[in-house]
Amino acid sequence: MRDTFQLSSSIMTFFQLTHMNVHAFEGAGTMLTLHAPHLIPERLNQEAFPILIQAVHQQPSLCHFWHYDQIVYMAAAYDEDKVIIAGPFLTQLPHEKVGSIDEQTLRNLPILNQATQQSTARLLMHLNKMDAVTISSIEATESLSSKSIASEEEANTAIINLRYKISNDMMHAIEAGDSETIKTINKKTGNLFDFSSRFPNKPLRAVKNSLIILNTMFRLAAERGGVPPILLHRLSEKFAISIEKINSLHSLNQLQETMGIEYCQLVHTNQISGYSMLIKEAVRYLYSHFTEPFDAVAIADELSVHPSHLARQFKKETGFTMGQFVHRLRIQKAKRLLKKDLASIEQITGECGFEDAAYFIRVFKKFTGMPPGKWRSQESD
Repeated sequence: MRDTFQLSSSIMTFFQLTHMNVHAFEGAGTMLTLHAPHLIPERLNQEAFPILIQAVHQQPSLCHFWHYDQIVYMAAAYDEDKVIIAGPFLTQLPHEKVGSIDEQTLRNLPILNQATQQSTARLLMHLNKMDAVTISSIEATESLSSKSIASEEEANTAIINLRYKISNDMMHAIEAGDSETIKTINKKTGNLFDFSSRFPNKPLRAVKNSLIILNTMFRLAAERGGVPPILLHRLSEKFAISIEKINSLHSLNQLQETMGIEYCQLVHTNQISGYSMLIKEAVRYLYSHFTEPFDAVAIADELSVHPSHLARQFKKETGFTMGQFVHRLRIQKAKRLLKKDLASIEQITGECGFEDAAYFIRVFKKFTGMPPGKWRSQESD
């Protein structure tokens, strides 16, 4: 009886704090109890519940989220043989019917930003540890003092300072191409950069705005790391388009985790900060024109330098001849096209600046150890 009472009490506590539907299941999937005032289509529950119950059984130490468009359920283990599922909730204010839920029900569902989702997950993971408490009431004897207000301002200032410090740490890591530090920072920051309170009922817009700012910061850091402008433009534009196209908080959070890593990889692969001014200009030129016919004399003329001097200095600083460097850039582009497109080898040959397919295949095999067709099939496996 006590276990049943404690389970029911825990469910009511969770509902009163979150206003979500809450269901409790035993290990075999049989429903034990619930508090579910929101009328959710049974089809939606039947799709979410088995998946979440199985996920909890497989990884009971985690809180699991199930996403369907803007609708989300969450689930966690209550004890060894019970699972609690809460939801659905929304990640933003809906503009139309979602998942066959009627308009009135949609308006009543809670909207949780990223920080609130994480806090709610903590609550769900610890429901079985919640015991009844004895409450003591203390009446105020005087108004808030200026000292308490000053303490609150100091606490806010400390958070702001911490955010700026972590932002600087991230930018330094990207400038150095240090993806491991970026991964560590991402794990530790948690809710620190959640600004969704600035846009009530629009957490999606808040996250997008934060990512736009982050994309700009990372671009500047990678530029300081010596990445040529044309590559910075390509990557930052790619993320700018992705940020606006994605309409899921879950996917945006994943994008945030990968942005810093991709900028680090870009710096690590393409940094030119250690080169002389002449070779920096040569590298920038080659990045912008590598799909055009290669002409070492024309490049030297463009940079107002003797071709022999440019060739010697380029080899000395980069370790490649200019011709090898151009081939390297062309093969990198070919790999990108082979991964994402179903274009023929002949089409890719032309797009990457090679004059004929046979020569392209020879160069590709020299760099990768296999012809492009085999490389594409291995990458798609």
